[in-house]
Amino acid sequence: MKKILILILVLNSILSFSQFDVKWSELVSGKGKVSAVLPVSYSDFYTTRFSGPRMFPTLYLAKHSNFSVTSRGKLTAKLENGVGIIEGLSIIKDIPVVFISDKKDGENRLYYQKYSNLCEPYGLPKEITSYKMPKGWKRKGEFYIHISDNKEFFCIDYEIPGSKEEKDKFGYKVMSSEFEVISEGEYELPYESNLVSISNNYLSNTGDYFLAAKVYKENGEKKLFKSQLNLDKVVLMQVTPDGLEEFDLEFKNGKTISDLTFSSDNKKLMSFTGLYGESGFGGIKGVFFFQLDFNKKQIISEGWNEFSKDFITDGWSDRPKEKAEKKASKGKVEPSLYEYDVRDIQTLKDGSLIGMLEQYYVVVHTYTDPKTEATSTTYTYYYNDLIAYKINKDGSFDWMKKIKKTQVSTNDGGFYSSIASFVSGNKLNILFNDNLKNYDEQGKFINDDNRFYAASYRKKSNTVALVELDLEEGEIDRKTYFDRKETNAYAVPKKFSVDYTKNEMLMVLVYGKKEKYGVLSF
Repeated sequence: MKKILILILVLNSILSFSQFDVKWSELVSGKGKVSAVLPVSYSDFYTTRFSGPRMFPTLYLAKHSNFSVTSRGKLTAKLENGVGIIEGLSIIKDIPVVFISDKKDGENRLYYQKYSNLCEPYGLPKEITSYKMPKGWKRKGEFYIHISDNKEFFCIDYEIPGSKEEKDKFGYKVMSSEFEVISEGEYELPYESNLVSISNNYLSNTGDYFLAAKVYKENGEKKLFKSQLNLDKVVLMQVTPDGLEEFDLEFKNGKTISDLTFSSDNKKLMSFTGLYGESGFGGIKGVFFFQLDFNKKQIISEGWNEFSKDFITDGWSDRPKEKAEKKASKGKVEPSLYEYDVRDIQTLKDGSLIGMLEQYYVVVHTYTDPKTEATSTTYTYYYNDLIAYKINKDGSFDWMKKIKKTQVSTNDGGFYSSIASFVSGNKLNILFNDNLKNYDEQGKFINDDNRFYAASYRKKSNTVALVELDLEEGEIDRKTYFDRKETNAYAVPKKFSVDYTKNEMLMVLVYGKKEKYGVLSF
């Protein structure tokens, strides 16, 4: 009888987690809410968390082996001649490395400090780079750290302060994972500071460093409001020791890029995808793709897919659809999509590309008490529908699908919202928090536009959804994956991490001061 019972329990566990093998940790108490999870291998990883007084908390580093904490220590910014500021933490060659800045004697310097697997600093901090600060300069002067996808290179990028009359000047240094300098130098953006903003930083797997920048039209006003309506063009630049190599992403069809992401191969063949609009139009018209041979400064292939009216209104309930149709019939604004961000890009073995977009925006409400005149501000975070699409190697669009999702939270930065995704075999798999009311008793999605519920964070109604998209046809299978009742904690998809070299995903779940981890193998 006992053997039969054990077998039933094992079968139930396997069935509840679909075709993927998942290994779970226990739900354990943590000293402070986890702020970052830094994978090493399978169930071995590091975490950081703040603990102590709310006004002056201490940042701690913990080493987890087979999910269990084996060592823990404070992250400090101690330098030989004082204390600096922690700018970031990365895992380089399986070793925690803390980056520390220090303003002293008129200079801003950046150091790195290695930590052991006992979560203790070992060796002395070593200087990476520095720049001189003008007298009276009060800006923070941050350093930004970028890591290549293959973890073999990292780049330090920073702004070099100058006078108001000078153009913005920047410095950079690319180093290998062995801390050897690959390239370094300074560069200026060839545009007035108020007319340009850097939108993307990208460090390739060969150590080449690229920027994408949005350039805006001059409107004669002192303060320029940078928006899609006055966007002039998007420029791609490679940063080299000799300066910038520039390529304008301008297209004869009058379309303007509003958001993009990109990747490259070892021959500087770059793939781009994202969202586009039209000059003078504030919404999103569709999705684009193109490949660029950066050495030849030549676009090899391109594709544009405009959202149809049916696609835009797909998933809308009857009432919003009727309102949109009335406006369109009166010659007013056609229905359109807004506030979408590029979330992910995956290049498949056959050269085709999978892209993912998510609707994201923040609504800010400020309330003033008429009696005391005290003000309070509420931030409401919206993470809504997804758009997934596949683009063939020649730039043609294979399929495009909208996935209905509503996640709303207040004053938490959307901690439990958004998605995690990975490609396995011929499937794109997407995980996110949802509401059990959107599914039937067998866990299958109920596709009813007039009966749809926002994600729930209550024990009885929370579930993590698994959406599987067939890469050939784009067909969708949506079902529940695991529930709050099963795990006793809520999933934090933003902190999930995928390792394609090992075909595994590290999952993070939190409940109050307790946390749980799982490794999904695919």
